[in-house]
Amino acid sequence: MWFWPLGCIRRCYFYIKVSVFCVAGIYCQTLSAETPPYLLLEPDINAAYDSTADTEIRAKLEFHKQNGHLPQLGVALVNSTTLYNFYSFRGFRRLWNPLYRDQDPLQELLAYLQQIHWHGLLANDYHFQTLMERCQIPTLELVAECDLLQSDAILTLSQHLQIGKVNPNLIFKDTEVTKPAINLSELLSKAVNMPNLFDYFRALAPSSQEYIELRKYLAELRSRTVSPWPAIDLQPSIKPQMADPRLEAIAVRLMFWGDLPADWAYLAPFPMRYEDGLIRAVEHFQLRHGLVADGVLGKKTIAALNITPQQRIEQLVVNLEQIRWHELKPASRLIKVNIPSFELLALENGEVRLRMPVIVGQLKRKTPIFEEKIQYLVLNPTWVVPWELATKDKLPLIQQNPQYLLDNQFSVYLQDFKIEDPTRIDWAQVTRANFPYRLVQAPGSGNALGQVKFMFPNPYEVYLHDTPDKSLFNNELRAFSSGCIRIQRPLDLLWWILRTNGFSDIDIENQLNKKHTNTISLTSPVPIRLEYRTAYWGLDQTIQFRADIYQRDTKLYQALQQPATRILLR
Repeated sequence: MWFWPLGCIRRCYFYIKVSVFCVAGIYCQTLSAETPPYLLLEPDINAAYDSTADTEIRAKLEFHKQNGHLPQLGVALVNSTTLYNFYSFRGFRRLWNPLYRDQDPLQELLAYLQQIHWHGLLANDYHFQTLMERCQIPTLELVAECDLLQSDAILTLSQHLQIGKVNPNLIFKDTEVTKPAINLSELLSKAVNMPNLFDYFRALAPSSQEYIELRKYLAELRSRTVSPWPAIDLQPSIKPQMADPRLEAIAVRLMFWGDLPADWAYLAPFPMRYEDGLIRAVEHFQLRHGLVADGVLGKKTIAALNITPQQRIEQLVVNLEQIRWHELKPASRLIKVNIPSFELLALENGEVRLRMPVIVGQLKRKTPIFEEKIQYLVLNPTWVVPWELATKDKLPLIQQNPQYLLDNQFSVYLQDFKIEDPTRIDWAQVTRANFPYRLVQAPGSGNALGQVKFMFPNPYEVYLHDTPDKSLFNNELRAFSSGCIRIQRPLDLLWWILRTNGFSDIDIENQLNKKHTNTISLTSPVPIRLEYRTAYWGLDQTIQFRADIYQRDTKLYQALQQPATRILLR
């Protein structure tokens, strides 16, 4: 039989399967793609592999239980308890003997892991290096451990593709994401019985167009060579028809990001002026970044152009992870509020029915991230001012002007008793430490909640509501609230919700004509998701980027770079 160095055999075969080369200078004859390494061994050795593994797998798992790692490879298993139970049920038999499969499962796994960075995941979370270097043609002592390691890699990757790598509830205090439940044993059983691991993994990853487009864009960015990316001066602004030495660097950036055609440089006038195609490219860039598309190269636009490809790569990585957190099959109706884009979408069977601007919580009073269901609506609501707002915001205003309460239709309660004349309270002596009052604003045109509020009970006490101050929606960055979400067109949302709950137009008109506070319960509650997405697939079929207003992306990216063994999934 042939005799080649073990390392060269491994690398020759892997070159054919996944484009890995032999070490330079070592002679290597090309093998057929149908000649995997394990068939280079004598049949009796293959049989010995199988019998040895079957007798040792239990011992290896027992050793791991006592010591936290495998004895020979020294590697910790992420899913040791699940693996022990699964192998025990199957008599501790080897799962991945390539003799019993049409394709070598290890080579399939290694090939898939070479592309896993396109999903924003790390190959070594799935024992890539160890599997490649020590398990392609393992010694008899390693067969059992390599089988366990392969099972652990497949099971860990299965979880990460289906529900994400990290638990956001452990990273952020104002987050409550409920991931779909998965059965780990069922996942591993499905992998064992699937003839092709590529198809198995493909079925687990999100299949939405958004996930596919972000993943493709991430792969594209990672494949491109990036020249130095020096910061472009933010000032002064560049307006149409102006000449400026920064325009050349700006044009190069716009071509890199695809907002300006790559051949534009050959058609550009010299000396360069800011006009025509370049203006249109800037406007397109501004739209993709949530900026006013006025064509003016001001501070915000140039700052966005200064963001490096590596920063965008990290942004894509954290947003791919967030897509993986959510339900595999979205609800037929769903209201999504994306905080960084200050936007609400109402979806029905995946189609956008409503789209409107929103105002979200300011930095010191962030809007939380969670999912719930809108249970009821309140028309002509009163506003019970939360204690935090009453003591921090309202108390100073009352102390400056005791008439503030009456002028703005506020009643003051001490426990359950209404104080008829709040101006008689010595507000100068009231502090946060001794504030026993409850402030309630009456319905009306000046009520902070406007004409309607949409209630989805939650521990954060936030909800959607109307607002009398519509001018705030003209701002690009709309983080002004105390945590609740103000919506620009509340009646449009009300009509959509009530119609999908079986209300006729006459019923809705009758409800709106009532002048008193009126609660409308929903027989079919509407799911709502408050999410935080700084990169997403826009309705205009382009990749959209938004500013990380709450500084969450950096923290999440750092968590994703941690080894999987240190991360609690649920």
